[in-house]
Amino acid sequence: MTKRVQVLLSTYNGEKYLEEQLDSVLAQSYQNLSILVRDDGSMDSTKAILERYKKKYENIKVLLGKNKGVIASFFELLRQASEEVDYFAFCDQDDYWQADKLETALRRLKNIDESIPALYCGRVELVNERLEHIGMYPLRKRGPSFENAIVQNIATGCTIVMNKAARRLILSRLPQPENVVMHDWWFYLVVSAFGIVIYDP
Repeated sequence: MTKRVQVLLSTYNGEKYLEEQLDSVLAQSYQNLSILVRDDGSMDSTKAILERYKKKYENIKVLLGKNKGVIASFFELLRQASEEVDYFAFCDQDDYWQADKLETALRRLKNIDESIPALYCGRVELVNERLEHIGMYPLRKRGPSFENAIVQNIATGCTIVMNKAARRLILSRLPQPENVVMHDWWFYLVVSAFGIVIYDP
């Protein structure tokens, strides 16, 4: 049976790049996916764009919320995510995903026992608004570990794909958003302490 993926997207006044981002997710080579969006109180045309995509694609669900900030918004997405899927991928409203992003991540995660919390992350390619290459995030000299996670985050949110066991683990240890530097760093800390983190350079 093909594993199911849910993409978790938080939006806030993201009208400029949102359509390109959604199109890049929908164009993934791995197609057994759904998208859960939480809008964090946008005041531009973001909500109208989301409504249009929701009507067009049955695999998109949209939650409209009050402004909580990006960390609390992603925590809420993790809480509201489907219990029926196998993997969860995070994305930001100004990302553009390469077509094989999910396929690459799942290839690395599929051989890990489902009972073990596992998180995949990788390097980020930087592009301008025309999607022209600018550069790459620096290659991390240290591999993933809890000791590393205490002082450095190597798990950029838009590259993270985690399994169901990792989601359960993180939900059991969610702090108050104001006590966290960033949601992705917290995910890396928790999973590196109790599970497996895969860093793809």
